[in-house]
Amino acid sequence: MLLVVLTWSLLALGVGVLAYRQGENSIEEQARQRLVELSSKLEIELDKYRTLPKVLTLHPTLGLALTNADASSLEAANKLLSRYNQYLSSDVVYLVDTRGITLASSNWQSPESFVGSDYRFRPYFQQALGGVAGSYFALGTVSGRRGYYFSYPVLQNEEVTGVLVIKVALSALEDSWLGDPFDFLLTDIHGVVFYSSYPGWNYQTLAALAPQVETQLLAQKQYGSGPIATLTKSSHMQKLLDEPGLRLEKDGRQVAFLQVHKDMSPVGWRLFALAPVSLIHQYVIWSLLLYSLLFVLVYLISFSWRRTVDARKQLAAINERLEHRVEERTAELSQSNEQLKEIIDKYRQTELTLKRTQNELIQAGKLAMLGEMAASINHELNQPLAAMRIYTETLQMLAKRGETRAVSDNADEILKLNKMMAKIIGQYKLFARKSAGKTGPVSVAETLSASLAILDSKIQKMGIHIEPQGLTETLQVMADAVPLEQVIINLLNNALQAVSDHPTPQIGLRVEVQDQQVVLLVEDNGPGFADDELDKVFEPFYTTKGQGLGLGLTISKRIVESFNGQIHAENRTRGGARFVVSLNRHMTEESL
Repeated sequence: MLLVVLTWSLLALGVGVLAYRQGENSIEEQARQRLVELSSKLEIELDKYRTLPKVLTLHPTLGLALTNADASSLEAANKLLSRYNQYLSSDVVYLVDTRGITLASSNWQSPESFVGSDYRFRPYFQQALGGVAGSYFALGTVSGRRGYYFSYPVLQNEEVTGVLVIKVALSALEDSWLGDPFDFLLTDIHGVVFYSSYPGWNYQTLAALAPQVETQLLAQKQYGSGPIATLTKSSHMQKLLDEPGLRLEKDGRQVAFLQVHKDMSPVGWRLFALAPVSLIHQYVIWSLLLYSLLFVLVYLISFSWRRTVDARKQLAAINERLEHRVEERTAELSQSNEQLKEIIDKYRQTELTLKRTQNELIQAGKLAMLGEMAASINHELNQPLAAMRIYTETLQMLAKRGETRAVSDNADEILKLNKMMAKIIGQYKLFARKSAGKTGPVSVAETLSASLAILDSKIQKMGIHIEPQGLTETLQVMADAVPLEQVIINLLNNALQAVSDHPTPQIGLRVEVQDQQVVLLVEDNGPGFADDELDKVFEPFYTTKGQGLGLGLTISKRIVESFNGQIHAENRTRGGARFVVSLNRHMTEESL
């Protein structure tokens, strides 16, 4: 037994060392994967807002508030910024004049209103004042809440008259690392933590800061006005980055972490993933438990084998003695035979019991393996294949019955389903392709067919039948296919929204040929337009739907005009709206 314990101990030491290395590599790889996921999600979140300030500065209300800062102009600007903030789901949107004073803000009615606050010391203001887009992360001086700031200059006659700023809360990070076994840190280039999964680390630096750097950060109030404490004893950030691990105080005690990091170059940040060393210890413990179970199993099999060998030796000895007794005592032959049978039966029972025990142990191992695989197998199941799986099961049932005709029909359905999926993907792929940027002959029939296919699901859901009228297969117009599809889809989508509340929704699509012009008409039986709305529907930022930025019809008008065509809106005499698109007809030899 001492030899068994000694063997187990030596092997356990080797298994523990190997498990620690494997656990360290596995956890480090998991942490790196999480870093890639988090950094991608964060970059996507920032890219959503990066170009928005440039677009929003085009609204004339902002320029008017900067040049004519009377009560009515500022009130209009405040309301506009409030709507922008609601549409964008941002934290705050505000307008700053060239002195750095906030003139209008989306939170103008809040106790934390930015109106009147001076932001001339903020780098994002200074960047935009210089005529370029700015970005910056900092604690809010009014709200005290952290956020990322995007800024862009408001230009009038190529002169900077103010700055528009969008503040984003970056809540996507907090949602991503909830329940994660790792801790995460987001630092600036100097190593100052401004976002972490453990709030106690925020606004402290991982390594000691140079005096001039700390002075600059305090002057900009990027992380408040107080001193910036150091989380570690490291004197230089590069030295800390070269170390595989670090120790930080968490919940009142020092915790050892395995650290990996990823630089986010576009914004000058560094994202850290900290894996507690206790995770590696758990991996080692589970490995040792599994090793111990296998060791006991091997020991029991070995013990059973030794018992079988001993039993066979004993049986051989008994047989030998019986042979001698047969020779010596013929009279006792019957009794000796009975004893021999009993011994053989007991041996067979013992051997059967040992075999059953061995088989049960093997079966238990199989079940345990299946249990581990079940979770990953279930995770890989894909819902889009459910329909084909049902058809396949039906095929098997029909094949067993010998219903060959039904089998063929069912196979046709699977083929139709496959072709339908390819057709849908193909339609969206064609629609998503880039425009060639050149005007030329475009088939009206193909354009309308592609546009209706894109909206087919929505049209069928609303129970509307749209059949183009007056269409011929050879009719062509001078345009670009992709932008023209965009115009038709936008007009049809507006019509679908207009009749969404109508008890009997109807949408008409007609084509009329007028000499060298082709006229496309999109009609609906919705509420139509008020008289004053007809003059404004194509203006930028004007919308009657209560959502969006009101640029769809503006873009459609510019696309049509780029083809030397015209578009206008009107009310139908029987109620509803009508959009009329006039394009130049492509004259072929058949049409002349």
